[in-house]
Amino acid sequence: MSPRYAPLVPAEELASPMAYRQLRRPRESADFRREVEELVRQACREQEAGDLLADAFVSMSANLAGEGALSFTGLVPAPRFVRARTAYDSAMRAEGSRGSLHSYLNAAQSSLLVGDPHFREAFAHPLLVALIAHILGGPVKIVDLRAKDTQPLDVVARDNTLHIDNNPFMDEFKVIVTWTSGTERGPSGQGLTYLPRTNRLFRQCQVGPRGEAWSDEDSCIFPTRTRVDEALAAQARFYDDRLPRVVHLKDLPFPCHTIFAASRLVHHRYRTSTGAPRSAIMASFHRTDDGADRLGVGDLTGTDLDRSLLSGVVGPGFLAALRSEATDIVDALRLSVSRPDLVVDPDRHLLEGDGLHGWYARLSEGVSLNRLREATLAGSRDGDAPAVERLVLRVQYDLQGPLSMPLYADLSEEDRKRARIVIREMAPERIRHFVTRLRADRIRRGSPAPVRLPFDRSVEELHHGLRTLDQALVSAEPSGYVDPIWGPTDGHRVVRSLHRFVVDLARTAERTEDEDSLVTASAFGALSAALATDLLVLGAPGRDIAARLFTLYLGLVASDVPERESDAP
Repeated sequence: MSPRYAPLVPAEELASPMAYRQLRRPRESADFRREVEELVRQACREQEAGDLLADAFVSMSANLAGEGALSFTGLVPAPRFVRARTAYDSAMRAEGSRGSLHSYLNAAQSSLLVGDPHFREAFAHPLLVALIAHILGGPVKIVDLRAKDTQPLDVVARDNTLHIDNNPFMDEFKVIVTWTSGTERGPSGQGLTYLPRTNRLFRQCQVGPRGEAWSDEDSCIFPTRTRVDEALAAQARFYDDRLPRVVHLKDLPFPCHTIFAASRLVHHRYRTSTGAPRSAIMASFHRTDDGADRLGVGDLTGTDLDRSLLSGVVGPGFLAALRSEATDIVDALRLSVSRPDLVVDPDRHLLEGDGLHGWYARLSEGVSLNRLREATLAGSRDGDAPAVERLVLRVQYDLQGPLSMPLYADLSEEDRKRARIVIREMAPERIRHFVTRLRADRIRRGSPAPVRLPFDRSVEELHHGLRTLDQALVSAEPSGYVDPIWGPTDGHRVVRSLHRFVVDLARTAERTEDEDSLVTASAFGALSAALATDLLVLGAPGRDIAARLFTLYLGLVASDVPERESDAP
């Protein structure tokens, strides 16, 4: 992995503080917060104990700002949550990716889900939206909406090692709703785990020779004992006793709604073999003036607030849309006063004793994905699985491996996110489709047998192939075909996302320093090229690039998919 692990520092120690958008607008943010507080206070004014309800809102926001997370259990009444969960289960059965580590669905592409008001309430309850807008200091939008099922599994992979999300140069908040799959109970395993108060710090950035601030994805992960110790030491400065606090949300009586500072709070999903399967909805919130990224759900029938969040339709304005949901906000505040356990006390979910020691030991061992992959592939070799099925298995695991892509102060990596997620969460039947086609193209084009090249030569070959693909994408005409894997979206947007992904993948490949990252980048490269030959008229040169990148990947994984099998017609 890259050595550019970034420390967590206070604002005054940042190398380029004005590159951080959240630090550039304190007065504007404070003014907006006062407007939200006044909106809530007016809504509560005619209620019994109205001042108490309004104060409860301010107290919730203060807790969220101070601790980095705020959780509720039973926020949505059970009969309404049952409808949301039923819609979720149906969509996941029909459309979930069934990946090696989890089953994933881009919920924004599922009309069954986003068209259901009960499902929308589960992740965008007006109280949650008001709290997020208040703490971010401006109108908000949802930029990502995903559903994810996870089974009990002992693994530390890239997506569930201790980490911080997204770009350090802006603030992102997430709502994660978790429950025991198929029930209306809270999660009993695979739950959100976090280090409270680490949100008070910032990820340090790099500064280039021309003064440009940047970062990368390795800067926000804590995959070794040394890095885990760094995160705990950073947290310790906010506690007089300097002892670690690790909150692990599990064994809650009702579904758990958590708002957390995803781009600042050190957190992860603690995956173990204990407990029951977990289902989750995750919605990512940004300020509307932070980047051009939007969810872009079209033809949505819903409230003004729903359309503002999901479709980018401004309508009467954000505050007016929020004001129209005042009844639901007041009802939730009244519930928090009458039922104190609605707001989860994080101190009751601290890991202690053997639980804390076990957590620390597992996270300190580092990423264990390779061990799980090797065991699964060994089982497939012992059975009757054809070579292509073993190759599909191998690709599924490699797409979850390390890939430290650049992050920019101008947020220009936003364009690539769609392509990155589409490839990483590709369902096995779609991987099989592309792998089968790439294998056939290799044979037809007389590509050389895959061999394992020296590391430096492999890096050079990968970088050259991706740069060649980048140049081909610049001038290619659209084919008019957009694979269903991209969902209902504009073809130009898809091409722009894939092209940006290829550009940044080439930059990542150029500075790859370890074998696992090289394999992951090669898997992404081969599938990127296959997708590009569908989207654009690249002709024979495009298929040549795809064949070369696929051959490179096959050489790197030859020990799991021997050459004589992987090239079998």
